[in-house]
Amino acid sequence: MSSGQGRSRAGRMGFQILIALGVSVLLVSLILMIQSIGYMEGAMVGASLLTALIGFSLLSASLYILRLAAYVYATEKRGESGEKEETGEK
Repeated sequence: MSSGQGRSRAGRMGFQILIALGVSVLLVSLILMIQSIGYMEGAMVGASLLTALIGFSLLSASLYILRLAAYVYATEKRGESGEKEETGEK
């Protein structure tokens, strides 16, 4: 296995891990937002606001992770196209 193949495999693995992490944090965020509405229904204002704050923070984190995954994917694709140009492949 050449070093280019190893880097590509590692890059793909990093991309997949970031996507899985981003989606899982997004799901936890949505669960907390729904739970916040439930707390609001029960007139638990403090718990509702705290849960909503945590949910929005996790939503922001998940969007950042997904943006990072897109950056990793674009970098990987740019690297693959650069390697193909060097070897003369189409």
